[in-house]
Amino acid sequence: MLDAALAARMKALVRLDRCRELLVDLVRVPSPQTELLEAEPLLREFIRKAVDPKLRAMGVDRIRYDAMGNLIAELGENATGRSLMLITNAMNQPQATMKNAYAGDVIDARPHGLPGEAVLGKGASEQKGHMASVLHAIEVVRAAGLPIRGRLIVLCCTSGETGRHDAIRSIIEGEGVRADMAVLGGTGLKLTLGNRGRIDVFVTVHGTPSHSAKPFDGANAITGAIEVIGRVLKGVKLDGSHPDLGRPTLTVNHIRSFPDATHTVQDRCEITFDRRLLPGDDPQAAFEEIRKLAMGVDGMKDPASGKPLRVEVVLGPFMHPSLVTPDSPVVRAVQASAQAMLGREVEMWHAPSAFDQGYLNHVGIPTCNFGAGEHQFAHTDLDMASVDRVADAAAVFAGMIAARLC
Repeated sequence: MLDAALAARMKALVRLDRCRELLVDLVRVPSPQTELLEAEPLLREFIRKAVDPKLRAMGVDRIRYDAMGNLIAELGENATGRSLMLITNAMNQPQATMKNAYAGDVIDARPHGLPGEAVLGKGASEQKGHMASVLHAIEVVRAAGLPIRGRLIVLCCTSGETGRHDAIRSIIEGEGVRADMAVLGGTGLKLTLGNRGRIDVFVTVHGTPSHSAKPFDGANAITGAIEVIGRVLKGVKLDGSHPDLGRPTLTVNHIRSFPDATHTVQDRCEITFDRRLLPGDDPQAAFEEIRKLAMGVDGMKDPASGKPLRVEVVLGPFMHPSLVTPDSPVVRAVQASAQAMLGREVEMWHAPSAFDQGYLNHVGIPTCNFGAGEHQFAHTDLDMASVDRVADAAAVFAGMIAARLC
């Protein structure tokens, strides 16, 4: 628990101008999602150029990298048996149509419903605002002259947009990194208690190409895909509900066909199903239900030609559902620091999307989401983070470090 005098001293060390500077610096170094996913070289370059030097400038010299290029930094004497993990992510959406994606423009945030100023840039609203607040929190603790007697672990993962747990699993299982509790980035200074999990299911329908003027010579993969989609959407039983997380869902979120040529009966059609899971749902059982329904089209004859269609079904990335209670130690730690540093507890909610908190809770590391994210602007040409909210999140993280580890 932070006493009032220490909290006041630390709050005075939280600087808006420094939060702005950190956020601009991070935005100006591109770290986009590409088809290489976590293996994209720009992600490692971002971590080594934009994150590693900042940590070392703060006196953090215990930094190492795992096989995926994830940064693992450790601070403190590890003398109390208490630990805290703060997790950041490097990967953000590609530039797409955002013209000033890496300029780090500072704008008036108030017309956009945010306080003070905001920094524009790809990843600001999800990854980089949170990262700036974690970095400044360490600066505040250092400036306050507080020795870290416990163990603080700061991660920068090469993930962020891939929808799978590979990067965090590499750190936890591959490097044996553990902590009493962990915090990931959040949304608008809300504290996220839980979310549904997810499996992706990839279905490919194979046919036979022909000129579309002679459909009787081919087997149209699109015809088979339409049949697969209809059977799966109609046949999957979305049973159960959760008072806070709602119901499980099933969505077709991707479809494309080949060859990419005009006037051609398509010989391949790829479909992705997004199946959301509640805590306790069996991901393998959910996959099997979709697989059996889709495979019912395997061998079906094309109505124009009588030629058979072939279907393949593959389980894609899986993300665990996540759920903690307001009484969870990590939730209590965030709320106690928010009360001390901001003068209020923060709003709690349950989010619609899955991320690494589900995996961490699954392996026994109590985890919630809290931070300066602005998801209403994520993946848009107004990708931005509020400087005020970055500063508030930094204050809360600094308070957590001081209360728990110092």
